[in-house]
Amino acid sequence: MVIRRVALVLAVALTVGPAGLLGGTAGAASSGGGSGQFSNLKPVKAPNPCPNSDGVSSTDIKVGAILPETGPDAPSFAASEDGMRARIDMANATGELGKRKISLTVVDDIGDPARNVTAAQQLVEQDGVFGIIENSLSADASAKYLNQQGIPVAGWHLGLASFGKYPNMFGWRNSQPPNPATTFTTNTADFLKTKGVTKLALVGVNTSNSATFVDQIAKSIKLTKSPIKVVYQTADVAVGQQDFTAEAQKIKDTGADALVTGMDFLQNVALSAALVQDNHKLKATVYPGGYDSRVTSLPGINGVYFGLEVIPFESNPPAYVTYKAQMQKEGKYYQGEIPYIGWLSADTFIEGLKAAGLSCPTRKGFVTNLRLEKGWTAHGAFAPIDFSNIFGRPFYCVYYVQVQNGVFVPQFNSKPFCATGVINGNKITKLTAAQQAEG
Repeated sequence: MVIRRVALVLAVALTVGPAGLLGGTAGAASSGGGSGQFSNLKPVKAPNPCPNSDGVSSTDIKVGAILPETGPDAPSFAASEDGMRARIDMANATGELGKRKISLTVVDDIGDPARNVTAAQQLVEQDGVFGIIENSLSADASAKYLNQQGIPVAGWHLGLASFGKYPNMFGWRNSQPPNPATTFTTNTADFLKTKGVTKLALVGVNTSNSATFVDQIAKSIKLTKSPIKVVYQTADVAVGQQDFTAEAQKIKDTGADALVTGMDFLQNVALSAALVQDNHKLKATVYPGGYDSRVTSLPGINGVYFGLEVIPFESNPPAYVTYKAQMQKEGKYYQGEIPYIGWLSADTFIEGLKAAGLSCPTRKGFVTNLRLEKGWTAHGAFAPIDFSNIFGRPFYCVYYVQVQNGVFVPQFNSKPFCATGVINGNKITKLTAAQQAEG
């Protein structure tokens, strides 16, 4: 039964790793957000007459997408294409963009930086796209080129520095700093404190992103003078390791009552199963990915918390209701995070086209006018954000769900849980209520 269930995890492709988490529960920061960088930015008017260039014709808008459809990263991102296409299909069918329809060209970068660059070059120089929707951990590789070309990009930021460095790049909710490893929020430490945690175990794999993540949590606990003590910390787990007997025994020996990992979901399931086998119970376990209704019955998942960037599905936010209806119409619906992220990425791109002016959208109009937009929620997917204020700084607030008896249960009444502070080096800056309200 355990083997069959672990195979199910592979089938449903829930392997979002620590890079995603760095852009999620922990966050990262710089001095960019709210610094007045865009204070002199003025809206760009749509030209008249319309030149119909840069991927725009009188009837068509060419849009590219870059994501890993094959290779080791594909299980974490390939399903986002379904959400992208569903959102574009809805826009085309309803005349949302006026007389023009979006045509989408998808290029597989296999999660490889070099292929990411050639994918971007192909879409811009050969396919002549107006802009790009991107969900790839290798997005940093082509970011400079796309910025130099003035190409609008919308997608999942995934903790990547380019989303806080280049103004043409829009995370569908959030941004990142130019140096994501230097500064981070206290969100995870604050959350664990609410659960009465006293002894914490941190487990990561032997990659730089994962090691940085567990170090950030340990440092935030120390600097906030939290009553929590880190009793076990490792970033020596091999990528792909599936036997966690030794780690589970060490966690049990330390008496840890909480666990946070920087591993992929398959490894998290294996570690949870090992802890169950050892009969070691925890007050709180926080995992970076796996928000999908098909995993709630897996071994050791009951009681686990997941941090989200969106209002939980279970609360039926407006964006999710619309998404669900369209995905059901196309026969591709299941309650999973990855396709929804593709939908939100495409939704943000479509919003940029509207901001640029449907009479004649231009790349400059897209980048400038969307950056000036305030109160963006992706039509009800999360609390309102200001695209100028979030640029280059961490997002402060996270939605949490917990698996309870086979279902996800939203925490904090489906409201976002906000960090109390931001750590920069060895200094903590307390967040004001107004800053927390910015998300």
